[in-house]
Amino acid sequence: MPDLLIALRAVVALAAVLGLLLFLSRRLQKSQAKGASPLAGLMPKKLASLSSLRPSRQAAGPRSRAEKITVVARSGLGGKAQLVVAEFGGIRYVLGVTEQGVSVVDTQEAPPAEEEPLRAADTPLAAASDDDDRSLKPVA
Repeated sequence: MPDLLIALRAVVALAAVLGLLLFLSRRLQKSQAKGASPLAGLMPKKLASLSSLRPSRQAAGPRSRAEKITVVARSGLGGKAQLVVAEFGGIRYVLGVTEQGVSVVDTQEAPPAEEEPLRAADTPLAAASDDDDRSLKPVA
C-alpha cells in the first residue's frame, strides 16, 4: 500500500510539472505572436500595468533592410578552389575560395546600375576561349 501511494504521488507531481510547462509554453507563444516581449506573456495582467512604470528600452530607430550580397561571376581554378566576384554595398570583391577559407584578392567600385551588363561574348575572358572552364562565368 505505501508503494502505491508513492507511485501515485510521483504521477501527480509529474502531471503538475507537465501541466505547468504546457501552460507556460502557450503563454509564451501567444505573447510572441502579438510581438510583445517573450517574458511579458508570463506576467499576470494585473502586474503588467506595473511594468509600464519602468522605462522601457527604445530601439535605436527603424531597422534598415540589410543589403544583399550578389555573386557576379565565379570560376573554378582547380579541384576545390574558386575565384568569385561578389558585390555588396556598391563594391565588388574578388574572392579566392578554398577548403581552408575565403580570402579577399581585390576590391573595386561596382559600375553604376544604369549601365547595361556586358554580354558574355563581349567580355575578354569569354572571347578568349568559349570552351575553357577557367573563364569567369556570369551568374544569373
